[in-house]
Amino acid sequence: MKKNSKNWLVLMVAVGIFVAVGLREASAQQYFFFEGKVENLYKDQLTVKGSKGQTMYFAIGRRTVYIPSRLPGVGERVKVTYYLRRGHNVASQVEIFSAK
Repeated sequence: MKKNSKNWLVLMVAVGIFVAVGLREASAQQYFFFEGKVENLYKDQLTVKGSKGQTMYFAIGRRTVYIPSRLPGVGERVKVTYYLRRGHNVASQVEIFSAK
C-alpha cells in the first residue's frame, strides 16, 4: 500500500510540473512600444532616447524587422516594438519616421 501511494505522489508531482511548464509556454507574448531618437546603434544593440529624457536599450538581431527596410541612423526618430526576454528588451520591429 505504501509503495502504491508513493508512486501516486510521484505521478502527481510530474503532472504538475508538465502543466506548469505548458501554461508558461502557452502564454501570449506581450509587446510594448517606445518612441524616441536613435542615440547609438552598435553591433546588436540599439539605444533610443525618449521625449522625456529616458534612455532605453534594445537587443536587435536577424529577427528584427525594420520599416522601411534599412537600419536607422543616429538622430532619426523611431518607434520600437519590443518584448521582454530574460529581463532584456528585445526589439521586434523598428519603424523609422521620415524627417519633417
